[in-house]
Amino acid sequence: MKIVLTGATGFIGRSLTNELLKRGDDLIILTRSKAERFPSNPKLQFIHWSPRDQASIVSEVDGSDAVINLAGESIVGKRWTKAQKEKIVQSRVSATQIIANSIKKAVRRPGVLINASAVGYYGPRGNESIAEDAKAGNDFLADLCKAWEAHAIRVEDFDVRVIRLRIGIVLDRDGAALKFMIPPFKIFMGGWLGSGNQWMSWITREDLVRLILFCLNNPNARGAMNAVAPQPVTNKAFSMVLAQVLKRPCFMPVPSFALKLLMGEVSEMVLTGQRVIPKKAQDLGFSFHSPEIRNALEKILH
Repeated sequence: MKIVLTGATGFIGRSLTNELLKRGDDLIILTRSKAERFPSNPKLQFIHWSPRDQASIVSEVDGSDAVINLAGESIVGKRWTKAQKEKIVQSRVSATQIIANSIKKAVRRPGVLINASAVGYYGPRGNESIAEDAKAGNDFLADLCKAWEAHAIRVEDFDVRVIRLRIGIVLDRDGAALKFMIPPFKIFMGGWLGSGNQWMSWITREDLVRLILFCLNNPNARGAMNAVAPQPVTNKAFSMVLAQVLKRPCFMPVPSFALKLLMGEVSEMVLTGQRVIPKKAQDLGFSFHSPEIRNALEKILH
């Protein structure tokens, strides 16, 4: 396949790019980063592109078989100042808008668009079990996801199959989530966050990449799809398992007020959560390599 890919140099994109190359696909990578991040490969073509300049990518999209859009400024790592929020929104919404407009103008349109979104779409939901037909929330992340997905949905009008992947916390050794969570345990000060009762909807990077490939090849995959493992866990349960895998204690919970002082508004994302289930993926027959958290963490960390 000829595939246009954004976000290829990111945490998910690097792994996905390697798997697509193993399949023999031809990749057009739209990137703000340097091509040197990848070994020289005749299957790779790099196009310098930034959603900020609103430049059309019709020539890149035209004649492609698929577009995979993973572009987006990291949500964690920086306080959500007004400027940072704008950067987060623009990096996702503008990128998807440009892709949608370019697909509309293309003569030979791709057959499928796989567009990243997030479980933040649902907003804080307590213990409610959430499948893809649940309503959207109304906080910052929910509003972001709604705007993000709205441009992807427009592409359906052009006879393109669209999958909106609502991605949970993605786990791997070099991912932001575990890089944030592991250090306190390493120095024997690990614990859950706040009450620990908030739900964590997670997926390993391996399974997320496999799910993207599954959607790419399955004509029945379309619409919103929860990209999470089938067994979400509370933050306290996750922390206890992580401690056991690391062979460390888990007895120093981080108070909510401390997280709010340290992280500002970002803390709301980790102190609340969603109990999301991958109903559509399972109904379509997707099989997870790591469906439960202990096995997942043991595979990643050992």
